[in-house]
Amino acid sequence: MFLRDGRAVTLLDGTPAGALKSFYCAAIILPAYILVVIVGNTPAVAEIDWFRFFAVETLAYVVSWCVWPLLMYYVAQALDRSASYFLYVSAYNWASGPQMLVLLVVLFLSVTGIVSDDLVTIANLAALAIVLLYHLFIVRVTLKLTFFVSLGLVVAEAMVSQFVIQARDSMLH
Repeated sequence: MFLRDGRAVTLLDGTPAGALKSFYCAAIILPAYILVVIVGNTPAVAEIDWFRFFAVETLAYVVSWCVWPLLMYYVAQALDRSASYFLYVSAYNWASGPQMLVLLVVLFLSVTGIVSDDLVTIANLAALAIVLLYHLFIVRVTLKLTFFVSLGLVVAEAMVSQFVIQARDSMLH
């Protein structure tokens, strides 16, 4: 699916059990997420209360994995796409793996210093665009919605993610 082949959706399990299994991706990418979180917070490491940091990051990670699929349950019903909901959740969750790889490339560029800060910023924006376009593709292929409705859902998910990030940051500072 990352290569934008709509036929790949047939490889996903669109049943309730398949959607539930797709949450295993949270465990698969957890080490990469921990790396991103630790490296991203390096300047403040000396000031961190590690128990609080661990508790807040754990809560934010769990919430970030659950809140959008839960909201989409109701959105799918409202859009008359309940039959495709579990396929969407499977695709959405498994998409986190390739998305994390994209973010790790940007992290690598940032940490190694092999490119300038300006190029890291551009790479970060490119990664964001890739992640958002990938989600747009998933919405279109799994839920079979129009471009603008799909775009609205992608923007809504990005806003929900930002809300979780802001809540996490406010609990840490």
